[in-house]
Amino acid sequence: MDVRKAETTDIQAAVELVERNRRQLQKYQPVFWRKVAGSAQATENFLAKLLGEPDTFFLVAVEGSHMQGFLIARKFAAPPFFDPGGDAYLIDDFCVSEPRLWLSTGEALLSHASTLIHEHGGAQIVVVCADRDLAKTEMLRRSDLTIASNWWTKALG
Repeated sequence: MDVRKAETTDIQAAVELVERNRRQLQKYQPVFWRKVAGSAQATENFLAKLLGEPDTFFLVAVEGSHMQGFLIARKFAAPPFFDPGGDAYLIDDFCVSEPRLWLSTGEALLSHASTLIHEHGGAQIVVVCADRDLAKTEMLRRSDLTIASNWWTKALG
């Protein structure tokens, strides 16, 4: 498996992974994670924009010609009342092609991103994970991440 910086030719495969992931997330929480019409095209445009964005790490894991997963880490400003000791990076878009790959491909992507972020002065990563995404949760625990917050939601209406 090769973990490398994403290229334009990786966008379509990443969009397919995101769309599959969104359908699963929607099952976990049908209001918060509800897919919008046209989400694939919007995602394609968004990912293409991220390729050239500074302070963003867009990595893919490829086996032969098959994308096994990807991760996007974006620098964000910590609130003025918290001091993580350096830059913080949000890892929100982070998918693998099959749940069983979290412990191999997912861990490899996270490790590679963590190294790059640290080398660029980052002090903290924040990874988004759905409450019922048990395979991803297990990988995050094994990678020594801890839960800092939970978001609770309720549909109104």
